[in-house]
Amino acid sequence: MRLRFSFLSTLALATFASLPAFAQDPLDDVYGHAVHAYFRGDAATAQQWLNEAIGAGSQDPRAFYFRGLCEAAISGDPDAGASDFEEAAQLEIDGKKVVNVGKALERIQGPVRCQIESIRRKARLASRSKYLEMQRLRYEQGIGNGATIPASPSDAPPRPVPNINDPFGGNADLNKGEPKPMAEPIPKAPVAGDDPFGDAPANPAPSNAPAAANDPFGAEPKPAPASDDPFGN
Repeated sequence: MRLRFSFLSTLALATFASLPAFAQDPLDDVYGHAVHAYFRGDAATAQQWLNEAIGAGSQDPRAFYFRGLCEAAISGDPDAGASDFEEAAQLEIDGKKVVNVGKALERIQGPVRCQIESIRRKARLASRSKYLEMQRLRYEQGIGNGATIPASPSDAPPRPVPNINDPFGGNADLNKGEPKPMAEPIPKAPVAGDDPFGDAPANPAPSNAPAAANDPFGAEPKPAPASDDPFGN
């Protein structure tokens, strides 16, 4: 009994392990062979593999990108694969098969990669414009059928300005904030003693100035009498 249970468990594990192999798309295997052939320099063989995958109904955008790369490599013209690049960009947007295109193309560099990215960017912009146009038509059809479209906050009327803040309202205080004139200062009466250029006071205050004899810049002193001069004649 134990041996039978072990055999059934082994069989079940083998069955579950083989499920991913049966679930795998066989066109992915063809695409993988084509990519290996392209990177080893055999673009002609890679193109044949990709033609078979696309002819069998592949919706993988990577298959179209690499078929365009094969055409550009065989012809030597980077623009030779433009039609396949455009088809691949559209499949990428439609999303029928979600794959990592950036990872698949990370080894592709140079002018042909710039061309691919330009086509991908234009396709995304065209898809966005198409989406916005569909939204506009749906909006107009809803208006025509009498549907009530909720107003957005930007469509709401502006709130009225309170009268107290309205400079053109009747209750506005237009004199608010006017500057007040400053009082003119009263000039102080001058004091005669404080004016250095004024007239001398009538009774000048006594000063402690030195006498004229002690003044080296004063008047010349009078000479002493002859009788008192020992050096006189």
